[in-house]
Amino acid sequence: MTDVDVAILHDRFPGLGGGEAFAIEAARVLEAPIYTTYVADGTDLPDDVEVRPFRQSKYTSLPWRPLLEWRNEGMNPLETLNVALDITDAHEDLPEYDVILESAPLSKYYVPEVDQRVVHYPHSPPRWLYDRYRARLSSFDLPLVGTGLKAYAKGWRALDKEANDYVDRFVANSELVRDRIRRFYGRDAAVLYPPVTGDWRNDGDDGYFVTWSRLAPEKRIDLIATAFAGLDERLVIAGDGRQRERLEAFAARHDNIEVRGYVADIESLVARATAVVYAPVQEDFGLVGAETMMAGKPLLGVNEGFTRYQIQGGRTGMCFEPTVASLRETVRRFDSDDFDPVEIREEARRYEYDRFAERLRGIVSETATADVGPPAATDRVPKADSEPVDSALESERELPATEASRHADEERDRDASIEGVTDG
Repeated sequence: MTDVDVAILHDRFPGLGGGEAFAIEAARVLEAPIYTTYVADGTDLPDDVEVRPFRQSKYTSLPWRPLLEWRNEGMNPLETLNVALDITDAHEDLPEYDVILESAPLSKYYVPEVDQRVVHYPHSPPRWLYDRYRARLSSFDLPLVGTGLKAYAKGWRALDKEANDYVDRFVANSELVRDRIRRFYGRDAAVLYPPVTGDWRNDGDDGYFVTWSRLAPEKRIDLIATAFAGLDERLVIAGDGRQRERLEAFAARHDNIEVRGYVADIESLVARATAVVYAPVQEDFGLVGAETMMAGKPLLGVNEGFTRYQIQGGRTGMCFEPTVASLRETVRRFDSDDFDPVEIREEARRYEYDRFAERLRGIVSETATADVGPPAATDRVPKADSEPVDSALESERELPATEASRHADEERDRDASIEGVTDG
């Protein structure tokens, strides 16, 4: 981007997850710096991207570090509140940019200049406030704790929606998240898939299934391991996280299950696999699924969230319900000869880096030249009896409408141990 001055505003870098990967790739495409509140110790940032933390010492030094450190998957109220407050004025250089591309929900609290344009890529509206609100409440049995959480969430929900007034253009990472933005914010959103990077390829089949992700309860690695414990097929688990020791202890009792921990060259591990198994809870996008398809490998994916829509009519994989019994039956029925690596790779073209780069530049350029004011008519959610929004930025394909609201009452936290996974 040479004609528009752009800056990326990402809330914080507690590590390198999907949100941070998006911010980094967006910075590369737009040739823009990244502003953030802090970068956690041990976070290995690439040398070709400029990251400017503007409250580093506050979050990583004494005396505040123990109170403001990232923990519980981001559910540290003091850290969240402080990041939101620090984002409001952020860095003194930010008012000089034409467009601010915001990454992650808390970045939306930045108060822009009158003539600035703001593109907001939230990854999802905060799920604990909206589509997973009941699931969060159900995990607290004490009445007083539940009442306090309701009041806390109500206050955050009001602040979250107030900050929508600063946003000129919402962008979602999938049609599923676009539907959440429509439902909970009453705004429309362009769909921009995160890019798939890396040397994804198909080098044959060495006779093992693989799953990889952060080893956390919402990824359901425990369910996958339990299912394979009752099968003759080999399972390789890659990744690190708070469930690793538990999974390693479980794998030690089963000769066909192996936990490798963090694997730097995950592409090579996937390249020789029979298929990939993926079972996250209501995934917003699912980079693992996209990477699997780019490698030309079949995906055995859970029948919920965006994962179900990455499995195209049986051409790219098979769906299973989030139970041990369903996954076992799916693995038994799976036949790699039913899937064509070339056809799978063709389905993955929508995740190619060049498409991401072209679309991102187009969104930023369009927003930069838009008039400042209330959301345009094309940014409002279409009425049920009206025609779909006619926009060049609209997604290439549609999900069934109101996917988010359909599942709002169905989700439950699945923070169970491996021993607690059911077969039904």
